[in-house]
Amino acid sequence: MSTYEVTVERSFKASHALRLPDGGLEEPHEHTWSVTVAFRSDTLDEPMGVVVDFEQVDRVLRAIADDVEGADLGDLPALAGASPSAERVAEWLAGLLAERLDAGARLYSVTVTEAPGCRAAFYPACRP
Repeated sequence: MSTYEVTVERSFKASHALRLPDGGLEEPHEHTWSVTVAFRSDTLDEPMGVVVDFEQVDRVLRAIADDVEGADLGDLPALAGASPSAERVAEWLAGLLAERLDAGARLYSVTVTEAPGCRAAFYPACRP
C-alpha cells in the first residue's frame, strides 16, 4: 500500500540541564532546537488533496516555538521533575500537536535535533 508523508520544520532556542546518573544536574546550556514533524496517510483529504494543511501545522508549531523561545525546558510544567532530554521534548511536542491539530491522528513522528547530528524521535502510538 502506498503512503504519503508531509513534514513541517521549525526551530527555537531554549536551555535544559539533564539529570546525571549520580542524581546531580548538568550545567544548564542552550540549544537551537530544530523540530521536524511528520504526518502520514494512505489517503488525501479532499478537496485540497493533502495529508495535512501545511499552514495550519506551521501556525501551531510556530505558536509552540514562540511560547518556549528562551525558556528553560526543565521549568515547563509538563517537563518539571523529569530530565528534559531530547526524547522527552519530542514526546511533549507530539502531545501538544495531537491536541491542537485536526490532523493529530495522522501525526507519525516528532524529531528533535538539539545539536548537529544529535537527534531524538518520538512515534506516537498508532490510533485506530
